[in-house]
Amino acid sequence: MSDSLYVLGGQVTIPVEPVGLLASEGWMAGVWVKYSTTPVSFSGAVATVDRSDGTGVLAGFLITGPQHKQPLELQSDMWTTDKRQRPGGETRADWSAFDAGAAFEFDDFKQLQRMGSRIVTMALPNEGFYRVYTFEKTWSGGGLTYQSGDKLYVSSAGYFTKHQENASHLWTGYVVANVGSDIEGDYIIVVEAIA
Repeated sequence: MSDSLYVLGGQVTIPVEPVGLLASEGWMAGVWVKYSTTPVSFSGAVATVDRSDGTGVLAGFLITGPQHKQPLELQSDMWTTDKRQRPGGETRADWSAFDAGAAFEFDDFKQLQRMGSRIVTMALPNEGFYRVYTFEKTWSGGGLTYQSGDKLYVSSAGYFTKHQENASHLWTGYVVANVGSDIEGDYIIVVEAIA
């Protein structure tokens, strides 16, 4: 699998600074986040965010991984900047390379690009449509089968899921438009919807 999320169009994004579990454990593109009360420490970030457990306010989801950098590399959302390992190895990024004073810029796809910092791009909820490779594929030991029209929630791990774990897990405002598989793995096409 290469990048774990592709923006297909219609997105609205803001730059955010990951803290808490995101900063200590890393993340994959597509993880849902909540706003944090931690003060912003890097210029350019609108807010700080931590991984969501699917309850409370859903701030949005991150569309780049912690290792996303310029120039863009294949599998950029899965490699670490320090050890260059693949999934299953060390997943934390090398946060020692911060450059808080550097200017930030957006690429042609309106994704925030900034070398050596924690500033990443967060997609705001209910906007745009995406091809997502990182989503919940099992629940309670069984497989989850997705189909067009399935409402999508946020799992306790912070990823898209069709399973509403309990009443406090809110609908994201997205549904599955299509499912498929390609050389990068299984994916769902996620689109905004009106209930």
